[in-house]
Amino acid sequence: MKKRIIGLPLLFASGLAQAQVAGTAPFDEQNKDDNPISFSRCFSHVPLRVEGQTDANAPITVTADVLNATRDGRILYQGNVEVLQGQRRFSSDYMELEQQSRDVMATGNIQLTDGTITVKSDSTLTGNLTTKDSQLDQARYQLHGDPGRGTARKVTLNNQKGEVDLQGASYTTCPPGEEAWQLKASTVSVEQDEVFGEAWNAVLWAGNVPVFYFPYIKFPVKDERQSGFLYPSFDISSSNGTDIRLPYYLNIAPNYDATVTPRYMEKRGTMAQLEFRYLPTQGQSGVLYGEFLPEDRKLANDPALAAEEWQNDARWLFSWQHNARFDRAGHWRGNVNYTQVASWDKNYLDDFDPPVGTVVDDQLMQSLNGGYYDRHWQLTTEVRDYQILKSELPTQPFQLMPSLTLNSYRGFGDFDAALDAELARFENSDEQAYQATRFHIEPRIIYSLIDQPSVQLKADAGAYYTHYEQDIPNTLGAYYRDTWGFDENSLDSSADRLLPRLRLNGSLVFDRRARWFEQDFTQTLEPQIQYLYVPYDDQDHIGLYDSTTMRQDYYSLFSDRRFAGLDRISDANQLTAGFTSRIYDNAGTERLRLALAQTFNFTAPRVKLFPSEQLDKTKRSFLTFEGDLNLDNNWFVHAEAQQDTRNHQLAAGNITLEYNEQGKLAQLGFRHLSSGYFSDSISQDLNQIGGTVFWPLAPQWGFIGAYYRDIELHRNLDSLIGLRYDSCCWAVSLVWEQWQKEDKLRTPAEANQETSIGLRFELKGFSSLGTGSKFEPGTELLPYYRPFNLNN
Repeated sequence: MKKRIIGLPLLFASGLAQAQVAGTAPFDEQNKDDNPISFSRCFSHVPLRVEGQTDANAPITVTADVLNATRDGRILYQGNVEVLQGQRRFSSDYMELEQQSRDVMATGNIQLTDGTITVKSDSTLTGNLTTKDSQLDQARYQLHGDPGRGTARKVTLNNQKGEVDLQGASYTTCPPGEEAWQLKASTVSVEQDEVFGEAWNAVLWAGNVPVFYFPYIKFPVKDERQSGFLYPSFDISSSNGTDIRLPYYLNIAPNYDATVTPRYMEKRGTMAQLEFRYLPTQGQSGVLYGEFLPEDRKLANDPALAAEEWQNDARWLFSWQHNARFDRAGHWRGNVNYTQVASWDKNYLDDFDPPVGTVVDDQLMQSLNGGYYDRHWQLTTEVRDYQILKSELPTQPFQLMPSLTLNSYRGFGDFDAALDAELARFENSDEQAYQATRFHIEPRIIYSLIDQPSVQLKADAGAYYTHYEQDIPNTLGAYYRDTWGFDENSLDSSADRLLPRLRLNGSLVFDRRARWFEQDFTQTLEPQIQYLYVPYDDQDHIGLYDSTTMRQDYYSLFSDRRFAGLDRISDANQLTAGFTSRIYDNAGTERLRLALAQTFNFTAPRVKLFPSEQLDKTKRSFLTFEGDLNLDNNWFVHAEAQQDTRNHQLAAGNITLEYNEQGKLAQLGFRHLSSGYFSDSISQDLNQIGGTVFWPLAPQWGFIGAYYRDIELHRNLDSLIGLRYDSCCWAVSLVWEQWQKEDKLRTPAEANQETSIGLRFELKGFSSLGTGSKFEPGTELLPYYRPFNLNN
């Protein structure tokens, strides 16, 4: 028997969905196989989340075993009462409707769901269809697609205020019967139009022990912003001592917000942190971030720094990141990437670990660039500087003040035309350094002699023209004279360089079917050959502004440059030959890639990076090898090697072996550099070995370890060992790490040993608290990465 009525119980379920006692991230079912904790054991009670909302005007269907109408105007539903409206569903053993007052009462096996939350009760539901208010006693709720669940002694829905109140409420992410922790509150209130809910007298329980009391707490119930305090963070380290941050979020406007964070560090003082985010117009966004510590007590009280003028100075950081597109098509663009600390503060990022300012080779970049970007050409300009976070540098990097660059490439059938041009001004803060204005233009024509899938042959002809206007000081700095070999008389105030260039590059692709280990494969052989000619021109009269020697690998051998930058263009009369071989399985997965190449010079290159550099008369490059192996999607090998075939010496090489399967990871690597070939960066041979492991010991226990050692220096670079206990709803990890850390303010020439012990507690779906290293592969100095280049 069916009858249409207004779905009050379904309205109640929709309102209660807002009353989640604490927000949790949706459970990622895709990662369940990588979790050592059994998914079926932990979360078999969690229903799937049903996306989408039911239309409030959708038809409502009511069914029951028995329907009775009494003389006093009551309608009684008995036995398997069920009310349906789209995804919303209500069921009970008994429901009663008073037609005149429109009061509703239901009892027995009450269950409500709307696809996002299920609420159950064995007690009583009361409500009114006119006011749409309702009340439920002894409720139990379970979120869908999320392990969050809990209870409430009484739930009241006030439709007029749009408010849901819970009395005696609790929340946990633990499976039923395994409540390792719960958050209990005497009162929880959620208003329909508010972003945050409120809870009073909240207590965090670990088992049967209360561990933390919150007199008042706010929690998000909508994916919207509102001003207020965010969760604090707590840390302990040997460098800073107790470290507490209490961020306050400011919702200034729909397109502006800010976060102000007081940060108390026991050993250093109180720091102010400010992050301001903005979206001024469509296509533009940016972040301003700053930190300020008026006085660092740790430095101020250090006797070793008593002679330093900056000992009592404030420590600060400023960062500005901005990205802009000025037109709808995205042709006009601009970017700002600027981060700076005090000029003396070489150790700032190591001491405070700010969330901005990526350091590359102890440099902070400060750049402003923009221009016009078209499919066939781009015109850009840039101003760039670097702050070097390293003490006692013999020279400072050159500032780009500014540069104007034009790049163009266009195809005309078998011909392609390219043009690269640049006008740049290089300045230096060192009064004893040279400076220059450089103009460079490089036209090219590329002709495809053969362009087939298995055969390609291209001819590339062009020229380099560069003009320098150099400002040479009366007295050149000692570094330029003694190390590089420049002097005031050898550098020309005006210099021109014109060099033609010819390059021929061809490649073939052969493939064949093969069968190994009772499996079918496809193997390719891809030989490649290149001839490059550039005449010699003495360039020792030109200073070095942005040039250095390029790292040699398989791909750089087929480049037309031996130096990065434009200050040095090497002469070349050379032939480069190489081949690549690949093996694919039937699914198209690349299982093996081997690449081998070498350059043969008919005439040894004569162009040197700087005048005092010893000329290398070798007519052959290193024999360069690269290889990757994917054995079975679990075992991987990567290797590189550069062999001096003339002296039969290994100049550089590395090999990495990795096992990676469903949360089990083990990686072992070795790296070698010969000081005879890389004397500009190392003073003695470099031989380092090490690896990392991430391994489950049991369903609830995990182990991590890492060890890296310098064989030549006979010292450990970084060591780590850790254990983690991981249950369905809580986890604890203990990590010990010891590494070499450079103190750029006190002992910049020495590496000091740093030790940390990390202890972290995590209540899944609620919060985490901990100190020191996190439980993850890799170490402080050498984070884990995968160096493999296969297409899997």
